[in-house]
Amino acid sequence: MRFSVVASLALVAGCGDNLSPAAPDAPLAPDAYVAVCNENDVEASLKTVPGVTSVFRVPCEGAVRGPATCYALQFQQPIHATIPNGPTFVQNLQLVHRSCDAPMVVADWGYASFGFFDDELSSLYRTNSLWIEHRYQGESIPEPYNWDWTALTIENGANDMHHVVQGFRQHYRSRWISTGASKGGITALYHRYFFPDDVDGSVPYVAPASRQRVDPIYQQYLDANLPNPCAQSLRNLQISTLTTRRDAMLQKIRATIGGGGYEAYYLESMVASLDWGFWQVAGVEACTSVPSSEATDDEVWDFIYNLFGTGAHPAVDETKSEGALTYEWLTEQGFALQIGRHISQLLQLPDATPTMEQRFAYDFPGVDLPAYNSSVTQATRAWARDQAENLVLIYGQFDPWSGGALDAPVKASSGRYVVPQASHSAAISSLPEAERAEALAHVSRMLGKEPVGSFDVARQAAKHRDALIGATMRRTIVRSSIPSAAR
Repeated sequence: MRFSVVASLALVAGCGDNLSPAAPDAPLAPDAYVAVCNENDVEASLKTVPGVTSVFRVPCEGAVRGPATCYALQFQQPIHATIPNGPTFVQNLQLVHRSCDAPMVVADWGYASFGFFDDELSSLYRTNSLWIEHRYQGESIPEPYNWDWTALTIENGANDMHHVVQGFRQHYRSRWISTGASKGGITALYHRYFFPDDVDGSVPYVAPASRQRVDPIYQQYLDANLPNPCAQSLRNLQISTLTTRRDAMLQKIRATIGGGGYEAYYLESMVASLDWGFWQVAGVEACTSVPSSEATDDEVWDFIYNLFGTGAHPAVDETKSEGALTYEWLTEQGFALQIGRHISQLLQLPDATPTMEQRFAYDFPGVDLPAYNSSVTQATRAWARDQAENLVLIYGQFDPWSGGALDAPVKASSGRYVVPQASHSAAISSLPEAERAEALAHVSRMLGKEPVGSFDVARQAAKHRDALIGATMRRTIVRSSIPSAAR
């Protein structure tokens, strides 16, 4: 997800009348396959994939390790899956090609494109990877006259991924697994719920499934699971920043980032969810950096500023893509309550920490939000627990989003693993040895090969993945901390 004020991540949106998983498409006859991968001319064969409208070879750059070729592709999608001959939009894809015979890892990461990179799975197994830019994000947006808020549904997003997988499975005929982290992780689960046979398995990371539009269970999870005394020290810091240190922090804001009379708004916005952001982004390894009660005002401000950067930047403009994410969360996916009881009673300026619904109404006053409908998420939770085969769920013990974790699957081919003390960058490679071996056995069975990459490199890939997701969220942190009157 994204951060609502300091740090957050994600889900998706939408629902049809039928909540049963879709029946898989009838398999194509052998002579219907026209997009067979050609190692001698991959670019030419990619152009024959159904739905692909353009293919460009581009540099892979440093986030892709080892021999590989990278392609930027565009794919034609219907705005409404139920209206295939209706208006369309072009969806951007990033393909890291290693071999026509290599397995494929596919993900819709839930946001605008992160570019070309290896995640943990492609690092460990040296797979091809296909990254999908989420609908209405980045450059994957409809023309203005075709913009339709009601198309931002979970089911339409699942169909986007289904169309991509169906097209490219003609090209890459080895094993396929879906993945994703946070909003991308739950997107992979929604896709599997509607199209369980599209891929050979799924490995969602840190995937939250909220139960309400603003779900309080996340705060309950933090209260029950965070380590003391670090958690208490952090909360004490929040309290003192808004009380005994308040005047000093207002002066720091004026000196560091300006304020234009809105210093108090910036302060409350930045501090309200500071503990949430800390546990998502920094984690237990940063506990030694939390200033004590004896710390100077300079040390306290430097901690806040260095951890999250400035929460204010008047030049940042709202985009409809950011509104699209909010619409998804408000209509079907739900979001987390990120401000704890220890701090909510100290906030003096309601406009500094508006609800997601209030921000959306301010930015898009002409858009009617339908009533919140959690039926798809509830059905997906039940499916993942009771029916899902070849599903490996990975969570971090101290990640705030683990409050929305799915239940452990009951099928023998599936499993759920919680990385001890991990934050939002939880990875299979960081599991204790026995659990790591068990999880990798599931993944190896899905991919039909054993891991060949380094665990250290895979862990770094997972951290890089989390940094990419966090960077896209920071736009929302920045903008949500700007008072409405200052925009």
